[in-house]
Amino acid sequence: MIKSEIKYQPIKYIVAFNIFTLILFVTAPIVWATDNLFILCSLFLACQFALFIGFKFGVEKCLRRPQRDYGSVEKYKKFIFVFYCCTFLIKYAYLLRFYPYQIGEMINFLMIGIASPQLGYQMSLDASRGFTIPWSVFALISIVNQIFFIVGFLTWKSNTKLYKVLFAVFLAIELFYWFGRGTNFGVINLLTTMLFAILVNQSAFKKVSLGQKLKQTIIIAGVAIFSLSIFTYNLVQRSGTNEIDYSEFRLGRSVVNEQSEILRIIPDAIIPTYLYGISYLCQGYYHTCLAFNLDFEFSYFFGNNPESISIAEIIGIDVADRTYVERLSGFGVDPRINWHSIYTWLASDFSFLLLPLVFLAFGMFMGYAWMSSKLNNDLLSKIIFIALANILFFSFANNNYLVSIFYSFSFLFVYWFFRRFIGIKL
Repeated sequence: MIKSEIKYQPIKYIVAFNIFTLILFVTAPIVWATDNLFILCSLFLACQFALFIGFKFGVEKCLRRPQRDYGSVEKYKKFIFVFYCCTFLIKYAYLLRFYPYQIGEMINFLMIGIASPQLGYQMSLDASRGFTIPWSVFALISIVNQIFFIVGFLTWKSNTKLYKVLFAVFLAIELFYWFGRGTNFGVINLLTTMLFAILVNQSAFKKVSLGQKLKQTIIIAGVAIFSLSIFTYNLVQRSGTNEIDYSEFRLGRSVVNEQSEILRIIPDAIIPTYLYGISYLCQGYYHTCLAFNLDFEFSYFFGNNPESISIAEIIGIDVADRTYVERLSGFGVDPRINWHSIYTWLASDFSFLLLPLVFLAFGMFMGYAWMSSKLNNDLLSKIIFIALANILFFSFANNNYLVSIFYSFSFLFVYWFFRRFIGIKL
């Protein structure tokens, strides 16, 4: 029989983390220039409650289904590894706007960002250079490539030495890419993917020993410390100074309250890290508060993430100007640099009023995928679970994790939904 504490394990972690980010926002030593804090907190709590209830529904739905053996994952793993080996240069060439054979140029380009994270970040925002690889080619290979690291983490223990070496090499290249771009996002989402992979691979039937719990705690603590170190280093380097400049943390008309009791309690050496953390974790909530002042303009289900907006433009549908994210530029909020929270992104398609229903659906899908992963050892459900868990984990910031797996997720989720969740034989 499946252990009761396992049933709701991941959703407890995700909801607890989201509540932690909201507490940071509410208690931050910043005078938030908005009258919508109560509305934000009400929406947040409604969405998190709906997420938890949906997860419970999804778990129970899966438990009512008979267990199934979905077969060996070996052939799928081999295909994904071979395909990625053949196409990873095309992926980086598209992202960096070089040709696949310009390996030296790509390395030099990223080395500039490693030497100067501030310059690397500025170059990552530069859209003046044209793409060298057609979008259609990138989209096609991304269906497989975007789940490579998820599958790699999931199958690490069962991999041969050759697969482990290959995965480690490609992981190092991916980290090199993200460090060269001067941004924290890719590094941190790799770490959260690894943690969720460890979580979903745990046995649901065996009792977890004290030693295993201690090992998990050490891994999580190590990942958290490493993430904080990378995060602080990148932001300090991008700012170009180690000195405390309170004006740097100004968000629109919201300014740091320099007389705050919190800033008096915290040692001066930690204040920059704390304020960077506040700006990193909380600006999305503030910008959501500003979005409440705007009217809803339906974006035809293309406005919930940057990739779908780009696709809409390719097929001749202009939805960018209808999204809350784009219209917030009227408040001085940059749609490409600042964060807006996942609530603002999703509201462009569903409105703020309907967001609890969206989170209820998210919870049901994630709960079903979680339990199917445990009961059936189903690789596809594990991939769907990790994708949804990461999307919801980063909900304080934006919907950019979906962008990083958009083509894979769009293809696999539809198949998983009908084949696993609904149970239709295709």
